[in-house]
Amino acid sequence: MNYTLKQLQDRVSSMIKEQGEDAHCAAWIYTKNDCHLKDKDGEFDYVNTVEDPALVARIFDDVGQIDYIYTVIQECVDEVTEEQLMLQQQELAEV
Repeated sequence: MNYTLKQLQDRVSSMIKEQGEDAHCAAWIYTKNDCHLKDKDGEFDYVNTVEDPALVARIFDDVGQIDYIYTVIQECVDEVTEEQLMLQQQELAEV
């Protein structure tokens, strides 16, 4: 799942219309500025990034195909949802 920043903006605007601008969310956004190149010693050069738009698109197309990322994030959301719901129920029972 990868988008241009404009596509992402349109998607977020649609979600705001559907859920309201105060709806909570979590997001992880990576851009070309996160595609770091390595220096001559093989260390990541955090100033030197990929500039070729076609290469950046290929990088994020590949990353977007890694289902593991989405599986782990959803598992975390499910686990924390259950934990927080249980905590809320305990707090309400104590009142």
